[in-house]
Amino acid sequence: MKVLEIWRYPVKSMLGEQLDEVGVGPNGVEGDRGRAVVDAETGVSLSAKRYADLLRCRAWTNGGEVMIALPDGSELLADSPEATDRLSSLLGRRVTVRSAGAGHKVRHEFPTEITVGEGEPFIWEPGLDAYFDRAPLHLITTATLAELTRLRPDSAFARDRFRPNFFVEIDDTGFVEDSWVGKDLTIGTMKCHVLDRKPRCVMTTRAQRDLSKDTDIIKTIAKNNQGNAGIELGIREPGVVCSGNQVSLVN
Repeated sequence: MKVLEIWRYPVKSMLGEQLDEVGVGPNGVEGDRGRAVVDAETGVSLSAKRYADLLRCRAWTNGGEVMIALPDGSELLADSPEATDRLSSLLGRRVTVRSAGAGHKVRHEFPTEITVGEGEPFIWEPGLDAYFDRAPLHLITTATLAELTRLRPDSAFARDRFRPNFFVEIDDTGFVEDSWVGKDLTIGTMKCHVLDRKPRCVMTTRAQRDLSKDTDIIKTIAKNNQGNAGIELGIREPGVVCSGNQVSLVN
């Protein structure tokens, strides 16, 4: 099996950028979810779980700076006052783009156990300089998406809906990566540990680019794989991952 695609999401809940090569450190893919759109008053980070318009925006890096593209095609520096004003208008509340930092309390609108619906804000301190919901890395295989497509061929189980860091091609069938939980993986020169299966939420159903809103996405996952698709990874040894690298199970 090999790495088919590598993805980074510089701003939480926005569309991201595909990479040919990336460094992976203790906090995951360098620059991944290093920023979030947060409520200017409370500091709570906003998610496309509730603010679906975030998925109409795209974020990428350019010479060390994070850029965002808005639904009208405007391209702005993420940290600029204009981006703050335009995002506030788009989302209907005063927001700003904030960088995660050492010792900074990351405030989310949704507890991780909530998959569909709204929850009360809570404080989560992951000890990482990034806006992750649960784990620093996420992987999904072609086998899982093929299995979901087989179960419901009328829905588009595209990679975009699942927002992995690593999209892995494998010559197998079914929810194959579920059996990797508790094992170690080598991807390029990076070594990681499979922490858990990846619980899915309403994010997978949201419209984005050429994908329409589809609530049958999460219903199919819930019915056939206990709401999970893909796996969450923790880093054993930092390294470099390139597109086309082999992915190997260590134990």
